[in-house]
Amino acid sequence: MVNAADTQVATTSTAGHQHVHGPDCQHDHEHGNESGEYQDRFLDGSNRIIAYDLLQARNKLQDTTDPDAKRYFEAKELFRKGYDLAMTVPAVLEADTLDKHEEDIKDAAESMVAAWVMDDKAAPMSERVLILGQQYEKVLLKNIPEDQQEGFFVKDSLLFSAWILLVGKQYEHCITTLTLGLETYPELPARMYFVRATCHLSNGDLKAGMDDLNACLEKDPSYPFPYSVLGSIYISTKNKDDAIKNFKLYLEHGHPDTADYTNSLYALAFLTYDKNDNSQAADYYEKAKQNEERFKELYGSVPGMNDIKRQAVLAHEPADVAKKMIASSMPPVQPNAKIERLIEAGILGRPKSYPPNPKQCSECGAKHRQGEPEKSLLSCGACRSIWYCSRDCQKLNYRKGHKAVCASMAQKEVTA
Repeated sequence: MVNAADTQVATTSTAGHQHVHGPDCQHDHEHGNESGEYQDRFLDGSNRIIAYDLLQARNKLQDTTDPDAKRYFEAKELFRKGYDLAMTVPAVLEADTLDKHEEDIKDAAESMVAAWVMDDKAAPMSERVLILGQQYEKVLLKNIPEDQQEGFFVKDSLLFSAWILLVGKQYEHCITTLTLGLETYPELPARMYFVRATCHLSNGDLKAGMDDLNACLEKDPSYPFPYSVLGSIYISTKNKDDAIKNFKLYLEHGHPDTADYTNSLYALAFLTYDKNDNSQAADYYEKAKQNEERFKELYGSVPGMNDIKRQAVLAHEPADVAKKMIASSMPPVQPNAKIERLIEAGILGRPKSYPPNPKQCSECGAKHRQGEPEKSLLSCGACRSIWYCSRDCQKLNYRKGHKAVCASMAQKEVTA
């Protein structure tokens, strides 16, 4: 339940132990690591530097009271605690090894999940974390009767699934998993609605995304980020009044030392622009420029020229000055406005799909049947349209979403 099908991480038997590698693995597969130590690999784009890391690198962390900066580093420390513990556990799935390290597996998984819930930017995904997810699942199911294993979960295993599915861009499955989590555990923080909203928006479902953004705010009106995203959505749908309302609410609840705060000021600078009385809009524009300088003092650069800032510049600067400012500006690079950039860039279509492949396990990416590499992969007996390296992977994938797909495909085959 906690393994994403498109991570392309395979585990195969080699020389009596399990070897783990990724799609772009660059170490020597024939000889392995000469030291014998397991070498982890973070998934592409996962272990990235974000704005708060730059803040720390510039020794400016003490100069801001941004609560999200504090939360990020708390989450990062918690993730590191879990990750370091996971690295002391062999990256294998044998029962005797899992029994020996059961408590460490649980502690590591639960620490990293807690970090992800606090701030997903502080929880990068790697091959070892994916394997830990499999280990955690097996440990949890160890004492559960086989006839009760299907559909079994605890809060942390469910959230681990959502985390992996989100990183793997399996948005539909992530939505299903988060929905189950939010319905089962109402104490989950409002941020989980925000995460589910990002999945809906990435799938192009604007209404469902907005519903979740509003649900997030209903649970915690002080959580600022949905206001900024809603403001951008309302700009794109030409709803000026609601855009103004939400950007003002971001200014009320957000922190001044953020790119979103500057962005909200620029948005209001052109949304409130009136040729007959430009005083209010001009005030927002000046505040945006001042806030930008504050941001530069902390982070070393200003937020990039997105469409909102471009419209504000065009509204308030002479045409020749505006043209030069826009031409000389760097493209937007701020990682704190992911969904806003998604909307502004028009990237709201379906994510890249990973269709079933008879030469690749649809659950873990393995190319051969587990323990019997000379044999072809196992296919689903009902729909015969998806393949697995083992029964364990088939069960995981079935619980994670293939159940519904399988029934539909099998029915189509019957009626064909």
